[in-house]
Amino acid sequence: MSAAVSTSPRAAGSQEAGESPYSQFVPKEKRHRFEEICRFWLVVTDIIAIVGGLVGAFFIRFSSLWDFVPFAAGFAPNQEIAMHRYGQSIILGGVMMLGLLLFLGAYNGETLLRFRRSFPIVVKALLVWLIAYPGIALVLEFDERLSRVFVVMSFVSLMVTILLGRFIVQRLLSSLGYTAAFRQRLLFVDWTENAAHLAAAVAKDAWHPYDVIGCAPPPTNTFSLMPPSHVPTLGSYSEVGVLSELGVVDIVILADGKRSEQDVLALARQCEKSMVQFMVVPTGFQILLSGLELTTVSSIPLLGVTKLPLDHPVNATMKRIVDIFGALVGCAISLPIVAVFCALVYLESPGPVFYRQVRVGRRGRSFEIIKIRSMKLDAEKESGARWASKVDDRRLKVGTFMRKWNIDELPQFWNVLRGELSLVGPRPERPELIKQFRETVPFYNARHNIVPGMTGWAAVNGFRGDTDLNERIRCDIYYIENWSPILDFQIMLMTFFRWEGAH
Repeated sequence: MSAAVSTSPRAAGSQEAGESPYSQFVPKEKRHRFEEICRFWLVVTDIIAIVGGLVGAFFIRFSSLWDFVPFAAGFAPNQEIAMHRYGQSIILGGVMMLGLLLFLGAYNGETLLRFRRSFPIVVKALLVWLIAYPGIALVLEFDERLSRVFVVMSFVSLMVTILLGRFIVQRLLSSLGYTAAFRQRLLFVDWTENAAHLAAAVAKDAWHPYDVIGCAPPPTNTFSLMPPSHVPTLGSYSEVGVLSELGVVDIVILADGKRSEQDVLALARQCEKSMVQFMVVPTGFQILLSGLELTTVSSIPLLGVTKLPLDHPVNATMKRIVDIFGALVGCAISLPIVAVFCALVYLESPGPVFYRQVRVGRRGRSFEIIKIRSMKLDAEKESGARWASKVDDRRLKVGTFMRKWNIDELPQFWNVLRGELSLVGPRPERPELIKQFRETVPFYNARHNIVPGMTGWAAVNGFRGDTDLNERIRCDIYYIENWSPILDFQIMLMTFFRWEGAH
């Protein structure tokens, strides 16, 4: 080989004299057995957790102990119900829960021993179960009518038992070395910024499903960037096929997608012969990568951004339902608060207490945002449109307090009801400022792919008002690519506890 074969710092063991340079790598067949063992024990754990959660919820719900709990008389059952009469409901609930976990990918290789990946899957499965379980039980008309309190208690107990069981088993199996045993091993052909970014992410995450074992130079034998010393060069370009055939590599990634078609096809054929997965970094795309999809038009393959999470009708409908419900609750709760601060604004600065401002929403459509006025009348008459800053002589005294606690934003619940805003999303900007930003800030208009929000990922991370625009856009794009109901819920919680950048 043109360079001595070394090992990744994460690989266990060292090479003995006379030993094959690849003997330290666990063979694929053995790793597949490890994966099946982990999957088996995780399924067993989930079954025990599901049965325990449902049976536990049954005994809590139908226990006579409710009679002795203060203020809980309404929860006490009218009569004690024998366990066997609820057997059908418990079996249905258990089968549905296990099926949802399987359907949503809780037993896929990438999530088996990664609690952070399995956590949102379990939560999503439980939310679907909470809606579907009572409906199906009602249609089947079991002997004993399903108690709504039992369903809610089961939801809570299953959340605890499944997550706790998975956490314990995943940690136990990981401590026995199973995590490292079936990581998929990546080999980069060429070394670029994208390769360095992935290698850094893998090095920081002990639970990462991939392991960067090294790199190989491209056909020109010259790297685009010099790989760091801790990433070994595993031979020359011509030896990539040998590495694949030896079972050392699971995935070969061509880091520079600008290589000639001939080079790409040659490398793809080598991987295909060895039954190794081949991937190419699409250098023509720098944002919204999660929405990249390969389609064919008249037998011509086309790669483009076609499907982002909120492009799916189910996701968009779910988000809109949450927006309507949240806006109705928000309007009801905030009405007295808005009335008080409107009066305070009028006392300090007589005149209109509400302030309307044109903002740009989804797909560039303009709408009027409603706020409680926090500045003097005609504040922008001389200065023109500009962001508020920490020290701003245009602001009212009560306006400083409102801006700190986002009280001036409360009337925007009306914009949410109208569909112009969402509870969560990139903050909408003014058209005159957008004209400046879209020319100077890369990918600025990508944030207009979705409905803007009252709060967002950038806002809760401190990037709002007069802050770093590039960081704001990075946060907005992250949100667009990684949207989920759980991320929205997380942002809503963070909104109440983080106020950085609220000028």
